[in-house]
Amino acid sequence: MLIQRIRLTNWRSFHGENDFFVSQDPAKNVTLIRAENGVGKTSLLAAINWCFFDILPAESEFENPKELVNKFAATHEHVTKTSVEIDFKHEQKLYRARRTFDERTGTTDPLRLLELAAGGEVPRSKDRPDRFINSVIPREMAPHFFFYGEATSRYTGATGAKKFGEAVKGILGSTVARMALEDLKKAWQEYNRQASDNTSAEAQAAEREIQQIEQKIARYQEEVGKIDGEIEAANNRIDRLNQELAGTKPAKDAQARRTKFEGQLAAKDAEKTKALQRSRSWIQTYITAVLAEELVLEVAEVVKAEETRRKLPSPYDKKLVNEILEDQMCICGRPVTIGSHEHEHIKTLLETAGDQAVMSRVISTGQAIGRFEQRAGTAWGEYERNNEDLRKVEGEIQRLDAELTEISKELAANPITDIAEKEAARERAKTQRTQAMDRKADVRASITNLDREKSDLVRRRDELIKKSDAAKRYVKRAQLSAALMSRLESRLANEEEHARSAIESEIDRIVQKFMRKSATVKLDKNYQLRLYDENGVEVAKSTGENQLLGLAFTGAIAKYAKEREHDDDDILLPGTVAPLVVDSPFGHLDPLYRRGVAEFLPNLASQVILLVSTSQASEAVMTTLADKIGEQYLLTRHNRSDAAGKLTEYIEIGGNTYDLTTYNSEIEGTRITEVA
Repeated sequence: MLIQRIRLTNWRSFHGENDFFVSQDPAKNVTLIRAENGVGKTSLLAAINWCFFDILPAESEFENPKELVNKFAATHEHVTKTSVEIDFKHEQKLYRARRTFDERTGTTDPLRLLELAAGGEVPRSKDRPDRFINSVIPREMAPHFFFYGEATSRYTGATGAKKFGEAVKGILGSTVARMALEDLKKAWQEYNRQASDNTSAEAQAAEREIQQIEQKIARYQEEVGKIDGEIEAANNRIDRLNQELAGTKPAKDAQARRTKFEGQLAAKDAEKTKALQRSRSWIQTYITAVLAEELVLEVAEVVKAEETRRKLPSPYDKKLVNEILEDQMCICGRPVTIGSHEHEHIKTLLETAGDQAVMSRVISTGQAIGRFEQRAGTAWGEYERNNEDLRKVEGEIQRLDAELTEISKELAANPITDIAEKEAARERAKTQRTQAMDRKADVRASITNLDREKSDLVRRRDELIKKSDAAKRYVKRAQLSAALMSRLESRLANEEEHARSAIESEIDRIVQKFMRKSATVKLDKNYQLRLYDENGVEVAKSTGENQLLGLAFTGAIAKYAKEREHDDDDILLPGTVAPLVVDSPFGHLDPLYRRGVAEFLPNLASQVILLVSTSQASEAVMTTLADKIGEQYLLTRHNRSDAAGKLTEYIEIGGNTYDLTTYNSEIEGTRITEVA
């Protein structure tokens, strides 16, 4: 998909008809839209998501989501409808997508899709428009192409891991395959039920119990999903309040200290996890040697005695003694006469000399005992080192927790009511998150217990079914369904792993080039994004680094989808070429990271639409983007009131002056202005 034109008609803050064209030049693929805060950047991004997918941002980021019609047009011009139109090209054809909202009825009309041919509009009747759009850009991929830049920092936290996984599945187009997997699972369950129905009453009872347990597990898993939503909502509130506190001058220093301490705390938590892992591995490595230490010492003494009690070690064994007696000549050259004292003494060695196999086993046993003794000797030193590391890191965690508690008290006691209220709200969100995480742990434990109980029942049922001839054909069908499920799951897992690895490599490439820290990116099996230093120790991420990583991730997603555009796969949908539309991509970034984002984003997608404030469009950003900008626009706020002493807001671009805010206007709202 390549967007050509977007038209907003009385949409939110935008008054009247507002058109702008999106650059389609491969060399100048950036369309830059500049505006001050509160003028309409987020509304413009929301318009694109709403037109294509009927998706609006969360209320925390989008005030009054039900008020879609421009207020001035509704009040003074009796307008009751708003619409968004997007012209786009797909597979060499031009289309126009249009969605309309009627404020009188509070209803959104279904998406209308037209084909643009010979200068006219041709309605598409063959396909449902929403299905067609979903085939061009799957709905689950939309948040990773049209997104709020500052929110990308959420992708790098624990709750963001789920979004990572969803995004990877989305770009793989695995929805149909997963639906097939669900159907196979239902067939497998039905064949198992039929097999049980054709055998003993005991097997049928076991099958009923299995189904009941599966229903309980499903309910618990649904509850986990809801709890995850609560945790994510709490994290979002904490993130938002952190940003608000960081932007409030009296709280700025305290919030900066808190951000630093929280980063250090995250690193110490990671160190503690590793120390605990070492403690667990200590038990696996040393427990046998430690418990058997006394026995090993006793055995060592016995073996040592056996090895040295006047025995000739292998291979100088019975064969050597017999040769001396036969030759009647000692190895030292002295004669050994039959019947002599020497002859009789050497002859007694036959009673104690071992053969080669026995002696080799004795030597091997001695070596093994030596290893046991060595391991037992180092065990307690390693144990103490692990404990010392754990004590140190726990001490640091306690210190950081105390620092964070003091900062929270400091902000809660701030004489400025707004700061104190925000801090109180932040503490409530933290408490809610902790409670939700505790509930999640309890539910997870219940699922584990049920899984164990289910496994026992399945084994019992299968043993009973084997005894029934009538159940055999259903057993075979169940086995076939299980085999197909296993193959499909394995195939999807391999595809996801390939995608995960490719995306990780792209993010790491960006980090190596643009992040000031010397760090390596790891996107683990659970899609948790982490940074590690050259020693393999996890490092904490600042707010700006989180946003940089989030933007790198979304860019890597777009690039991977683009690379898969022509993939011909039997179970996966091909990738797609789609524009990246990013609102406020430079919000929490310092000048170095802003230049980095301005450099790498245009290289990851065919089209990039950047919605930025004038402060974000710094000289460094504009210099980096200069050769990539194909179209540029301003959002100007029009006010009917007079300036009333307010400062004039304007901007100079390319030698021309443009108003950012106008007063004594005939309308109230935002208009889009093209930059010459």
